[in-house]
Amino acid sequence: MNFTYRKILEIVVPLIISGFGQSIIYVTDILFLGRLGEIALGASAIAGLFYASIMMIGFGISSGLQVLIAQKVGEDKSSETHRLLLNGILLQVLISIVITLLYYLFRSFLIYLFVKNIQVGEATEQFLNIRILGLLPYFIFYAYRSYYLGIGSTKIISGVTIVMSILNLILNPVLIYGWEFIQPMNYLGSAAASVISEYISTFIIMLYYAYSKKSARFISHIEKLVLKNIMQTSLPLIFQHFISVFSWFLFFVFIEKMGTKELATSNVIRAVYVLVMAPILAFSHSTITIVGQLFGGKAYSTMNNTLWKIIYLSMIFTLPFSCLSFFKPEWLMMIFTDNGEIIHQGRNLMRLVAFALMYFAFSMPWLSAVTGIGETNKALVIESLSFIIYILASYLFVFVLKWDLLKVWLNEFVYFTSIFMFSKWFYTEKMKSVLKEND
Repeated sequence: MNFTYRKILEIVVPLIISGFGQSIIYVTDILFLGRLGEIALGASAIAGLFYASIMMIGFGISSGLQVLIAQKVGEDKSSETHRLLLNGILLQVLISIVITLLYYLFRSFLIYLFVKNIQVGEATEQFLNIRILGLLPYFIFYAYRSYYLGIGSTKIISGVTIVMSILNLILNPVLIYGWEFIQPMNYLGSAAASVISEYISTFIIMLYYAYSKKSARFISHIEKLVLKNIMQTSLPLIFQHFISVFSWFLFFVFIEKMGTKELATSNVIRAVYVLVMAPILAFSHSTITIVGQLFGGKAYSTMNNTLWKIIYLSMIFTLPFSCLSFFKPEWLMMIFTDNGEIIHQGRNLMRLVAFALMYFAFSMPWLSAVTGIGETNKALVIESLSFIIYILASYLFVFVLKWDLLKVWLNEFVYFTSIFMFSKWFYTEKMKSVLKEND
């Protein structure tokens, strides 16, 4: 089994397109919300990160599925991937329903635990009351996504994501501002647009899978051994992905204490970040599939060389966005806001992000490689240690040293340094052990 640069790109390029499609969804949300004022923009930032933190549970399960499916493909046991998917869907459905019910029971307590500004808190709760309804379809979509990622067939993912993006782009202005008989929903329209887009897109990928497999089965009967295998692999990844996004959530909670202007500026910077990191995430997700297939096929001798190929390509694809962030930061920021103060304050932040992006592109494939070889517990340890270091640094920068916003954002380099150092060490040690056992 050999992954050439061309073969790697055949997997990655559709995912980059998919990533930009998902970024467009986020962009359109901020594009319209950024013109409704700082409260709407700040509330959407907190709500978005809160929702993303919850979504990481489903994403963690799908990542575990991806690892198992990729390794089955590498072991030449592709027939078993169907059972894994159907059991994964069942698990996703059950968990998403439980989480949605728990949110409605404890929503006020959870939101005001983190937000001190009453207006921002009320707006955040109202936004989430609608947005949380998209959890079920997105969890199901993640399951199908993990299947097609695991087998290395990524074109359908990009196709469905493009449909989702177009729907979101059309529905956002209609629901936010109103149209004919549709009453304007203000910033809540953005949440509703996302939910509707997710239901339609998930239905499309379900139909595609049923047609391609000539089977109308969408959910499996319970297979305890399969579910146990999925949960054992996924549980560390659930916590890992949750921690990854929750660290952003806590960071924005810290920023909120600095003021609404700092929060609004950081939200725009984060929006740009999400837009331009699509290639990085595509290479990161592809690393799990590629390394998983190589590891499952016991092609250990080619793994390091393949991993470096992925890293080189990741940095090459990220470089144009890094240059744009550094030399023309206002171009990217003006996509999300027309507020001159926010653009002025964020200009130097964008230049800092330009360097952070390249570091991100270099470090993340190492963590994905640890996941790809099935060491999901180690990946959780790496993310946990990096989270602790990141949050301690953020707290130090904001509350102890009382740095300005630009210096506070230096914590990105603290995080990526931790991820790279721990991941490379764990991966190198594991491969030394595997190669020694197979000598």
